[in-house]
Amino acid sequence: MNREHKIKNGSKKGFSPLMAALFVLLIVYALLILFPLAWGLGQSLMDGMRLDSTVVPWPSDWQFSNYIDAFVHFYVPVQAEQGTVYPTLVYMFGYSFVYAVGSALTATFVQCIVAYLTSRFNYIVSRIINVFVLIAIALPIVGSLPSEIQMAQALGLYDTLFGIWIMKGHFISIYYLVFYARFKTFSRSYEEAAQIDGAGNLRILFSIMLPLIKNLFWTIFLIQFIAFWNDYYTPLVYMPTYPTVAYGLWYYNQSTENALTLPMKVTGCILMLLPVLVLFAVFSKRLMSNLTMGGEKE
Repeated sequence: MNREHKIKNGSKKGFSPLMAALFVLLIVYALLILFPLAWGLGQSLMDGMRLDSTVVPWPSDWQFSNYIDAFVHFYVPVQAEQGTVYPTLVYMFGYSFVYAVGSALTATFVQCIVAYLTSRFNYIVSRIINVFVLIAIALPIVGSLPSEIQMAQALGLYDTLFGIWIMKGHFISIYYLVFYARFKTFSRSYEEAAQIDGAGNLRILFSIMLPLIKNLFWTIFLIQFIAFWNDYYTPLVYMPTYPTVAYGLWYYNQSTENALTLPMKVTGCILMLLPVLVLFAVFSKRLMSNLTMGGEKE
């Protein structure tokens, strides 16, 4: 009886004015996030030939043809050997997927491996790498674009998907510090037990350490995938013959021929946003999960 009485009292005390205020704030925050999506959807269905717009768009005549027009005019002129070609949105989606998946995979893997080496092997080089990463993140690098393009061309990495994967495979990132902090929390008993059984460093890495951080690895991979999907600057500068959908959206909005009105510009943005929304709907639990999941169990 006493235990049941305590549980009932605890459940009553759990709902407080503070909890109610937090609940209201979360509702308001969710509405503020959903309002731009709803506004963009309503704006995209308005008359694409009108130059004016409303604060709260509500189409009198639903213009679903805007999506067809945006799909047709969503292209980027590319200079090829046979002349100027115009990759359509389907090709740009393919280039975006290959670019985002490959870049996110190489970037996440390199950051993970370097973080493991610097966290588990206490050498002078490890401390130098940590200091270098902190300085590189804190101080922005300005004026290196011409030299980067020349180096990429000299190494045969310019205007190739494989080359851009290699260029994105660096560890100067905040996610390197996330991996480093996670590896630091692991007990040395993992390595010691494996070494007693005769396992080497590579076996310890791939059979013990990487499985322990697989949730963190794939969460960071998905975050970086979305970042690369929305990146238009890199394809614009380093992959002129492989235009991604983000690059196409930039060109679409810059061209007065393709997007004369606000509804047509918003329609192009929604076409690019749809795959990201599907990705978030499928992997929302992993994206919202705790980055520190995993570790020792008692």
